[in-house]
Amino acid sequence: MEEVQVKNYDAYSYEELSQISRDDHQEDVRQYDKQQNALCLVMIGAIALVCAILFFILSFERKQNQMAGLDALSLPFFVSIACFVAGATLLTVGLVRFFKAQKIRKALEVEIIKVMEIKTKMVANETK
Repeated sequence: MEEVQVKNYDAYSYEELSQISRDDHQEDVRQYDKQQNALCLVMIGAIALVCAILFFILSFERKQNQMAGLDALSLPFFVSIACFVAGATLLTVGLVRFFKAQKIRKALEVEIIKVMEIKTKMVANETK
C-alpha cells in the first residue's frame, strides 16, 4: 500500500467501516516496522561511516614518527573507501525508507480518524 487516499465513507456500513479500520491499523503496524528497519539501516550506515573515517586515518603513511602522506595503495585505504560507499548507501536508503513510511503513516492516521468519527456518528444515531 504505497498511497493512502481518504475516501468518502458515508455510504459504508458499520461492519465495512470496522474492516477498513482493522486493515488500516494492520498497515500502520507494517509501516511502523518499516520505519524501525529503516532506522536500523541508518545506524548501520552511520557506524560504517565512522569505520571509514578510522580506516582513512590509518591509511596515512608514517616515516620516522611523522606523517609522510596518504598511502593510496594500502589496505586500510581500500577498506575506508568500501566502508564509505556502504555507509553512504545504507544511510541514504534508510532515510528514504523512513520518510516514505512516515508519510504513509500520517495518511493512515487521517483515514483512521475519519473512519472512527463516522463510526461514532453511526452509533450515536442508532442510540437515539
